[in-house]
Amino acid sequence: MEKKKYVWIFIGGAAIGIIAAILYGMKGKEKNEEAEASVITATYVPYGENEYIYVSDEAGVFTVTAPPEMYDILDKNGNKIALNQLVKGNKVKIYGDGIMLESYPGQYPGASRIEVIEEGSPSDADQYQEIVDALYTEPDPAEPPTLQVDYTTDLAAVTVLANRGGYEWVYMDKDGLSNAVVADSPHVLDWGELLIDISLTEPTDLVLAFSEKPEDVEVIRYDSSLTGKGQDVPEGEKIEVTKKDDQLVLEAVEGGYVYEVVGIWENGRATYGFLTVNNK
Repeated sequence: MEKKKYVWIFIGGAAIGIIAAILYGMKGKEKNEEAEASVITATYVPYGENEYIYVSDEAGVFTVTAPPEMYDILDKNGNKIALNQLVKGNKVKIYGDGIMLESYPGQYPGASRIEVIEEGSPSDADQYQEIVDALYTEPDPAEPPTLQVDYTTDLAAVTVLANRGGYEWVYMDKDGLSNAVVADSPHVLDWGELLIDISLTEPTDLVLAFSEKPEDVEVIRYDSSLTGKGQDVPEGEKIEVTKKDDQLVLEAVEGGYVYEVVGIWENGRATYGFLTVNNK
């Protein structure tokens, strides 16, 4: 919300605040009209674990990729709520700059506010099941969760799927029998082309978004000059993982490092890796 700015104009020694107030009111009206012109009406459709889309006649299928601290979500009574408090079938109005990034689903990094305008019902979202089916594949219980790395640049909100290396995993098959799987892999420094690049122009927060929330996460980074020298088992630097708004965050990450991420669950553990690159 914009703060009122009163500009005092001195005419013959008299301060005229009324003029400034009128000018501010006119400016505020223009801003309100501009905001109203950038409103998208959509249906909220969650799927999988912590995944969702908005479906709109005017804007198609998209997600809001603005950082959580940059926009509010309000219920019908105007109370602030979290994203996970939205309910399948909710009808919402999404305010913002109206600029949708071209991807599928679309990405909306410029959202500034989301308001629930109608509770709706889960059945209202069932008509979009074909869209959900195209986006979501039921996880294979024989494999550990996946890891995607989310971050925001000046131009876009970016999502990168990190490759998975070795893992130890226990799962129940369709007959209810317990099975154990062990998969080996080279040291992360020896992954070669399997290391996905993350290009950074400045220190950037990276969000570690697992498809299933782990009980613990361990992160070690290596200078990228050590790439290909994993057999020497060089000593890496342990990196702290910060929790922000229920997200796992690596803060102020810079280019020039290989990251090894180990997720730990009740069922086992798995290793993931990526490379950060300076793109200044």
